[in-house]
Amino acid sequence: MDDATKHAPTMTDPSGPEPASPRRRGALVRVQRFGNFLSGMVMPNLGAFVAWGLLTALFIPTGWFPNESLAELVSPIMTYALPMLIGFTGGSMVHGARGGAIGVLATMGVVVGADVTMLIGAMVMGPVAAWLMKQVDRLFEGKVKPGFEMLISNFSMGILGLILAVAGYLGIGPVFGVVLTGLSAGVDWILELGLLPLVSILVAPAQVLFLNNAINHGIMGPLGIEQVAEQGRSILFLVDANPGPSVGTLLAISLFGVGMAKRTAPMAALIAGVGGIGEVYFPFVLMKPKLVFATMGGMATSLFLLQLLGGGTVATPSPGSFFAMMALSPAGAILGNLAGFFGGMAVSFVIGWALLRGERKRHDDDVELSDGSAEERDRHNLAAFEGGAGGRIRKVVVACDAGMGSSAMGASILKSKVRKRMLDVEVSNAKIEEIPADADLIVTHTQLVDRARQLHDDGTKRFMTITNFMHSEQYDDIVRLLERTPVTVGPASESAVPVATTSTAGAPAGGQRDGDVLVAANVILGASFASKSEAIDAAGAILVREGYVTDRYVASMHERDARTSVYLGNHVAIPHGEGGSESEIVRSGVSVVQVPDGVDFDGGTAYVVIGIAGLDGEHLPILSAIAERLLDDAAVERLRTATTTDEVLALLVD
Repeated sequence: MDDATKHAPTMTDPSGPEPASPRRRGALVRVQRFGNFLSGMVMPNLGAFVAWGLLTALFIPTGWFPNESLAELVSPIMTYALPMLIGFTGGSMVHGARGGAIGVLATMGVVVGADVTMLIGAMVMGPVAAWLMKQVDRLFEGKVKPGFEMLISNFSMGILGLILAVAGYLGIGPVFGVVLTGLSAGVDWILELGLLPLVSILVAPAQVLFLNNAINHGIMGPLGIEQVAEQGRSILFLVDANPGPSVGTLLAISLFGVGMAKRTAPMAALIAGVGGIGEVYFPFVLMKPKLVFATMGGMATSLFLLQLLGGGTVATPSPGSFFAMMALSPAGAILGNLAGFFGGMAVSFVIGWALLRGERKRHDDDVELSDGSAEERDRHNLAAFEGGAGGRIRKVVVACDAGMGSSAMGASILKSKVRKRMLDVEVSNAKIEEIPADADLIVTHTQLVDRARQLHDDGTKRFMTITNFMHSEQYDDIVRLLERTPVTVGPASESAVPVATTSTAGAPAGGQRDGDVLVAANVILGASFASKSEAIDAAGAILVREGYVTDRYVASMHERDARTSVYLGNHVAIPHGEGGSESEIVRSGVSVVQVPDGVDFDGGTAYVVIGIAGLDGEHLPILSAIAERLLDDAAVERLRTATTTDEVLALLVD
């Protein structure tokens, strides 16, 4: 069995659900991309919306602290500032700063030309104006004589901006005004008939397909702003952003679920309810789709209670947490919002219990997790192991729909695992549309990978998938791929070398045996330091004394720590040289300094400090073995209390 097969993900039962057809996948991707484009115009400006919402909640006549003077800020911000921000952001997404500038001009036309708040108009005019500007710029590209570029650039924007602003004022603005008035009237009609709870039939399934941002910011937000202008609050902000129903479903899984879902649901409930990251709830429904009915019932209950008791907020709670929801609640809506949150949570919990209680209890976590899209995850990940095995991986990007909560959490988990394995790989997070071009490996959800491939698959990038951004064990496949792929390791050498995963007794490529890399003379016991600088000096002094490096290499170890902390966590620090310091290395060596009382490394306490100097990967087999052992807290504690160098060597390399 070859290395790729040994470390590849274990495939789930092939009798699982069939993957969606290409046509259905394509339709879902297009809807996701459109929704993400709409939300992409709002998400960067959410802080401004929250500021306006707080201003409204505090100072309007029905607010917490009515103030006639400060309340005068509310209308201009809503009428002009918010649409201008949306128009600029939408234009920038299409044609950079130039697109943003003309997007503002076009948006101003529809804002002044309509009698209602023009968020929807801004969402259309900003990108459209930028697209037209882009076409005009292409028309003149390469055809302008030198010295006239700025003249043509400024006048082309000025003329097009004039046309769009006048058109928006005279025709487009009034048309959008009629459309928005019609939509608002339709919403009012739905509210008067008490039919708003039925919206949950569409919204609950759409959420788990990562369309929540499109619903929240592309549809409900603009209509909600209009309601706030008239009524001082809106229930529409809480159709998607109220976390109560999803928290109730997660609590039901916490008590009545099985296997991995049961163990991870409590933390997911806390993150969704308090942290406001709703995406952590999606994988649990994708694993067991019938649970969408629990959330659907809870959402319908929430909307009914919000409408009955006069709930609503003055802006979209973002993130969608309980605390953000209450912070944006006007004085008269507190009771309704509390009832909406806890009532929806209770109903979701009860329905979830009813759906789960009749199931046969299974104890095989892998079988349980094979429901939903786990089979698709394995298919993508196996392809990553089999394809492009020789490609070097320098940069890993964890991507999600908005590039904020769930991907940031996933990147944090992966960073921790990468650091503990001492792999010098950059890990970051991004929204799918903004994945950097230099990313070598893209990690995303199985529901989003098709969209990521359409946008970024250039034949060189690899893609791996997960079904749950917060499930730590799913990132182990990614770490295994990194371990068997050329990466930059140890002292940030510019030469890529494959990472060994076990200790090897034979002679590596450079002819130096493992026994020469770490010997008893390289170990110091019972050291005590006032600072991390002293600890790094001690680890480096051993390498100098034993002839592994020159004095200048120690300075490079300090430079590396100044750039990126050499503290790995788990009470271990690994000081090593900067890239380009290989000329100061005579031969590969590893030093170990025991610090029983600990030494501070940027807020972390290191009990073991391991100095590294490596040439051509000669130190890697022993270093990999050390990394394997130091993942265990008990092993680190034994190193901390060891009384002989033989005991240290036995713990690290035997």
